[in-house]
Amino acid sequence: MNLIQEALSLGFANAAVIDVKDLVFVLEYRKFCEENLCGNYGLVPACPPACGTAEEMREKALAYKKALVLQTILTQSQADPAVFKKAKHEHNILTEKMAGRMEAAGTDDLLIMSAGPYKRHSCMSAYGIDAQKMADAAGMVCWADDGNTRFFSQILF
Repeated sequence: MNLIQEALSLGFANAAVIDVKDLVFVLEYRKFCEENLCGNYGLVPACPPACGTAEEMREKALAYKKALVLQTILTQSQADPAVFKKAKHEHNILTEKMAGRMEAAGTDDLLIMSAGPYKRHSCMSAYGIDAQKMADAAGMVCWADDGNTRFFSQILF
């Protein structure tokens, strides 16, 4: 299966496969979780502290060799929280569909890092992933002054 073509056919704006060793973990990013900006800290099992320490999460991720980096782009105004939340939810649904296709093709050991906590999947902040460096490694834009919002997830395999 061509993972990039499959992801694009599902509706992702961009997709790339990178080595997990190229992910940059900044364990101090866990502070974003602890600041509880998303409102899930201590409430959702996929979020800290229930999901494990930043060190434990990093070790879990480093057990994999490759990461499929997935991106969707919200081109509408992000000022409407309902639009933003819906777009992130749809991104995570697509990520699960992609993981399902990978499993159906025979890849049975996957780890999903979602865009925000989603079901049992922890977000990249919980893992301490530097999103900008991940996007750079994948050849994608993370931040730009264009009014667009970019959502990322990863499927490690």
